[in-house]
Amino acid sequence: MKLILTSILLSILIANVYAEPPIYSWRVSDLARSPVENIKLRNEQGHLLKTISAKQMVYLYAAMSSIAEASEISADFIIVDGDLANAFAGSTEDGTNFVAINFSMLDILGTNLDIAAALIGHELAHLKLNHGEISKKNIEQNRGKDFSAANTRYSRDNERDADYLGAIWAIEAGYDPKGAVALQEALYAQSKKIASSSFNVSHPSSIERITILKSLVRRLSN
Repeated sequence: MKLILTSILLSILIANVYAEPPIYSWRVSDLARSPVENIKLRNEQGHLLKTISAKQMVYLYAAMSSIAEASEISADFIIVDGDLANAFAGSTEDGTNFVAINFSMLDILGTNLDIAAALIGHELAHLKLNHGEISKKNIEQNRGKDFSAANTRYSRDNERDADYLGAIWAIEAGYDPKGAVALQEALYAQSKKIASSSFNVSHPSSIERITILKSLVRRLSN
């Protein structure tokens, strides 16, 4: 299945510019029903792209179902190709909402449901708060230019709002909100391996997000 993106939210990213959009996508709900444990994801030519665990897909689908219920947001949940840790939300040509996680982000999540819930909640919050409309508007205004998240002046506030709402939903769904902190710590560790970029111009730094999320978790745990 090929994914057609009409509204892309560059949210929890290591790369600052989506220079090469994902080509292939797979529904988590389908992968979770796989009769084999080790699922081989291939391209159109039959070349192996990634081997994933059916158990991980079951865990992710469970987290998505729980957070979607708490958020009252309906969205397809998909896996896409990609080597830099990335997750984003948007809509397809027919207006269907989706949350996407790429290969590298899967490696970070593993089978940790608390981290998965934080990530999914963050992306669903972008949809709930209509951040995609802002992103789409800016993409249109900057058509023909080298567009990145830095073109969206609301982006830093969007990310903070999505972090907050995602943590609330995680608690409502029965997950530990500390997963949001663990996610940012993992992303920070990986980001140190990547050359610096303009990403932090539009997104709160991982250190800032970790500090804010730790404070939020303490308040929500009382």
